[in-house]
Amino acid sequence: MNPDIIGALVAAIVGFLVAFINYTFSKKVLIKTPDKFLFTTMARQVLQVLFLVLVYFIGTKTEVANVMYLLVGAVLGMTVPMVYFTKKLLSFNKTTDTKKEEKEGEADG
Repeated sequence: MNPDIIGALVAAIVGFLVAFINYTFSKKVLIKTPDKFLFTTMARQVLQVLFLVLVYFIGTKTEVANVMYLLVGAVLGMTVPMVYFTKKLLSFNKTTDTKKEEKEGEADG
């Protein structure tokens, strides 16, 4: 098989792991301190950019595969699963908001 395609697949798999790390980090922040969730956006972006820079430097130094294939694989690996993870975070946030409203309603009544 073509080494460029294999490199892109490996970068996509590692990109998926970066997306999963971002999801678990965001979920933990939503559970513990939802008012500070805004700051997770910056941390997630830093992790993603660092991963892309790392892929670029590994690709240029090792020259095992074309750097463009590696970067495309890494970007697809990070962005495609985020559609699913974002949907899960939104549904999780909706259920926690509903539970908070129910508790506040019980305290008032």
